[in-house]
This record gives sequence, C-alpha cells and structure tokens, in this order.
Amino acid sequence: MNRTARLAGKTALVTGGSRGIGRAIALRLAADGARVAVHYANNETAAKETVAAIEAAGGSAFAIRTELGVPGDAEALWNAFDAHADGVDILVNNAGIA
Repeated sequence: MNRTARLAGKTALVTGGSRGIGRAIALRLAADGARVAVHYANNETAAKETVAAIEAAGGSAFAIRTELGVPGDAEALWNAFDAHADGVDILVNNAGIA
C-alpha cells in the first residue's frame, strides 16, 4: 500500500498538535494522507507553522483554537472542528495541562 494514501479520505484531530509530540503526530498523519486539524490553545504562530509544513509537503490541514480544561471546552472544541470538517475519523488526545 502506498504510504501517502494509507489514510486518504480520513480526517484527524490532534489536540495540542502545534508543537512537540503533537506536531510530530500531525505531520505523520498528514504524510499518511489524512486531513489534519491542528488544535492549539495559545500559540497561533506554531499552529500556523504546523499547518504550513503539512501543506508544503502536499497535505491538507487546518488550525483550530480552543482552550481545554475550562467549562464548555468540549463543546467549543467540536464547534471549531465542525466549522471545517464533516466528522472525525481519528482523534489523538495529546493536549496536556499542568
């Protein structure tokens, strides 16, 4: 199977996907053909850089900002996601708070 097509037609959401391990996961999912939602809470620049790296490699991605760990966070996350995609196939819960 062609590695770049393995996840073709799938949409992934990576929480905390703008930096570190989350960014690496987002890049890999995109390399395997998934469209990736790059979630971030504060660092919009890092999220845009991750999206740009995915797109420069021929992939598809979009950034969504929501703060997690606050009341209403899940609803806000899914509302932001749903504005860009029609359903999620892969969810990577990578975001962490201290």
